[in-house]
Amino acid sequence: MKRLVNFLFLLLITQPVFTQQYVTANQYSYSVQKDLVYGTAVNYTGATDTLKLDLYKPIGDNNPSRPLAVLVHGGSWLTGCKTDVAWLAKELAGRGYAVAAVNYRLGWHKAAAVTAACGTQDFPDVFPNEYNALYAADSLEIIRAIYRGQQDVKGAIRWLKARHAQDSTAANAVLVGGESAGAFISLAVGFLDRPEEKPDACLDIPAAPAPSPNTLNLTTLDCIAKVWMPDATARQRPDLGPVDGTLNTTLGYNAAVVGVIDLFGAVPAIGLAQNWIEGPNQPAVYLYHQSCDAVVPSGYGQPFYPYSGICNTYANFSPWHQYTPHVYGSVAISAYLASLPNPPLYETEIVACDPFNSDLGILACIFFANNGGFHFVANKPLTSQKIANFFCPVITGILGGSCTTSAVEPIAGNDLYLAPNPFFSDLILYCPAAPQQPCQIRLTEPSGKTVWSGSRMLSVGANHILSADFLPPGLYFLQIWDGEKLKALKAVRQ
Repeated sequence: MKRLVNFLFLLLITQPVFTQQYVTANQYSYSVQKDLVYGTAVNYTGATDTLKLDLYKPIGDNNPSRPLAVLVHGGSWLTGCKTDVAWLAKELAGRGYAVAAVNYRLGWHKAAAVTAACGTQDFPDVFPNEYNALYAADSLEIIRAIYRGQQDVKGAIRWLKARHAQDSTAANAVLVGGESAGAFISLAVGFLDRPEEKPDACLDIPAAPAPSPNTLNLTTLDCIAKVWMPDATARQRPDLGPVDGTLNTTLGYNAAVVGVIDLFGAVPAIGLAQNWIEGPNQPAVYLYHQSCDAVVPSGYGQPFYPYSGICNTYANFSPWHQYTPHVYGSVAISAYLASLPNPPLYETEIVACDPFNSDLGILACIFFANNGGFHFVANKPLTSQKIANFFCPVITGILGGSCTTSAVEPIAGNDLYLAPNPFFSDLILYCPAAPQQPCQIRLTEPSGKTVWSGSRMLSVGANHILSADFLPPGLYFLQIWDGEKLKALKAVRQ
């Protein structure tokens, strides 16, 4: 029997432990580290915001080099929370990605005069008071908000890359993606990569006006709303700095990504005019939009136009879309990419819906309002799967693996797993079920050389296997024999 066990150990270590893939949903459960601070930055009023992220990591994947996805929430660059993108974070983490959901600086200066701000108490159920905040000083304010946001997200990417060993991530396999305003920012992160692409709006420009008293200088951060009362100093609009920002630039990592997930976002018209997409960075792009989106147009137009330009007329409110820049939505971006001689890899998912029909008057407004303006992902599981399928060849082309075969059995079964992995000192083995007899356990180098062996009676939950201070950093295999089955796990000592 001893010779047989030794033979099985040797046979096992000469074979790949697993072939990783990133397409099958719910392969893994996940853990979440909340509110990790990745930096601070000055917001639009001159105050300092603390920037945080939530980090989702698969459990039981035994992968020391996971792809990383950085997700950005929407909310008109005024509101929203990093938990808004938790649905996609969970989808990707369950497929083997480490995922960071980030917050970023929000807010922009408001208009000097608004005659009838939408959100008055005349129609509180239709237009809540928060709509008072949608009156920007000018279209430059939105461009500056996008620019600040992409600087912050680039800083988060550099921070996450710098701790790749701690999180078992690959610094060269990073995606960025978001919804709505977060998708605007994600597209800028992916393609705004040269100093000459910096918008003039982000230079030192004249101060914003004193805001109209019937509008709100409302923003949120970490889901906490705040109304600002900016004085003359706070309304200054200084140069916003380099396109990459300055946050975490000394850590030794860049903010380059290999892919962008655009969920009902857009690129400002100035972005295509300045050739953002044709620069040195050419990440793969997944574009999603519902064709009749009434918040961010799927083609060319101004955000909010149906609500602001048409529906507001029925309630005698001042329009707010006139303060937003013209943009190219996902359909327009797809057409632009198709026109390029050497476009980046891209895929477009457009969900057809009937366009806003102004001839129906207030009925069209009610219908679109009741349907969220068709500004959302219509089928989240389906789109998540399409995103995973699209990016899998990109990721496995860098990290290796397969896009057609299952990586490991789901953790919900009778699997064993190591956590954390990579580990620093204590090697901890988690067991969902307890064997009835002691297990023979061996830790080997990839060459097959045994560096530790012993016998353990394993219990349900966490089992301390050894204190590994004597081990040099590197790759090992932990092999467990329960008398009937042999199990091997990849372990990495940091």
